[in-house]
Amino acid sequence: MKEQKENQTYTLEEFFQFVGEERMELYEGVPISMSPAAFEHEGVIANLIREIGSALKGNTCQVFGSNLQVIFSFQDEKRGKENVTVLPDISIICDKSKLRSKRCYGAPELIVEVLSPSTARNDRLLKRKYYEKAGVKEYLIVDYQNQSIEKHVLHSDFFQLEEIYDQENHPFTSTIFPNVSFSLHDIFSFLDID
Repeated sequence: MKEQKENQTYTLEEFFQFVGEERMELYEGVPISMSPAAFEHEGVIANLIREIGSALKGNTCQVFGSNLQVIFSFQDEKRGKENVTVLPDISIICDKSKLRSKRCYGAPELIVEVLSPSTARNDRLLKRKYYEKAGVKEYLIVDYQNQSIEKHVLHSDFFQLEEIYDQENHPFTSTIFPNVSFSLHDIFSFLDID
């Protein structure tokens, strides 16, 4: 990876050349480095992928982890740059034509982000805005510290918080994939180990 110049923005093609194999996202032309995640974060992702994958078995939709780059083609009038590239923790993609050149071009049907102290603000604000604008149908924000899942569902081009699942309100059930249903205990139970 080359050194990033201060205040430099990149087109999608420039970003792909700049980033190489590094784990980075592109927010409106600005490359953002992704730090390694904590074991709690990765454990929750592994449990979610297991539960979602099992529920979708036999379905044409596929579950992907955080190494799949997802490209949204947005035009930024202020900077003249387009495209946003993200690495969601989990994506469900049903339209296989979106998968090409090692990436997903367009909105997955469902995206999951597991909050980390370093990413929580971006996941709740910036990425939520990108996912809404791109047309992601369901967006889950998972908070392993509070052992909760927020379910945001797209209605008339805007996300609405449909439900917050926690130890009092479970099991979780997806709105757009009703077969995806699981106990929060199965997702978070390993966190109780001392």
